[in-house]
Amino acid sequence: MDDNTEFLNEMWLESVVIGSFRVWHIIAAVLGVFLLIMIMVCCCIRFRIPRTKQEIEADYQRKQITKKFREKLQQIKNSEMDDMDLQKALAYIKLEQYDDP
Repeated sequence: MDDNTEFLNEMWLESVVIGSFRVWHIIAAVLGVFLLIMIMVCCCIRFRIPRTKQEIEADYQRKQITKKFREKLQQIKNSEMDDMDLQKALAYIKLEQYDDP
């Protein structure tokens, strides 16, 4: 009798719902789509929440410095960029900074 009730309890998974799809097909498809959406949201989109006020201010300061650095790099002639690396670019920008009064 116990085996018969287990069998009847599991039969609802095998009942046909839409076309030839069974209940467990629908459940698996919904869970798969939900998992895919969760992976896309959690892994593909980078969420970054700064923890402190100092970190927020430091991030803002870094962005401002990077913006100014990019502007200065745009002013360097293409012919001078052939053998340029980060150290040379920093030295070049420092020289321009101190040369311009």
